Amino acid sequence: MTANILGTIEVKMKELQKNLVLLKSVANIINEENLKEDMIRYWGIERGVQLSIECVLDISNIIISALDIEKPDTYRDCILTLRKESILPTKFSRSIANMVSFRNILVHDYMRVDEKIMIDILKNHLNDFIDFMSYINKWIKKTY
Repeated sequence: MTANILGTIEVKMKELQKNLVLLKSVANIINEENLKEDMIRYWGIERGVQLSIECVLDISNIIISALDIEKPDTYRDCILTLRKESILPTKFSRSIANMVSFRNILVHDYMRVDEKIMIDILKNHLNDFIDFMSYINKWIKKTY
């Protein structure tokens, strides 16, 4: 993997970290009752979750491309490909793949967003993004 590719992954990880700081800043004050009290804040949360998932997908696709393996047909399959390549553990890959499926709803079926899932991500799954970065860093150190 060239320094350019590693640099691109690093940029995406920094973007993901920035998003997580902002999402964590509201995670403790948001609940089902007040999520839509301030629609600007709600849109910010929704967009922050989407962009965080996009960073995961971008990093996954960069790695898949660098490994010169067949590009998966779906975003969900990108995550599962990292599992097949032993970059992500099986149980974790299923969890993060579910978030990728939620991204598709955010982008394509936004009238159907389940606020309970949004709250669940904020309360219980922001650390999944940190774990993702950790797995990627471990793989980079082991491989390069």
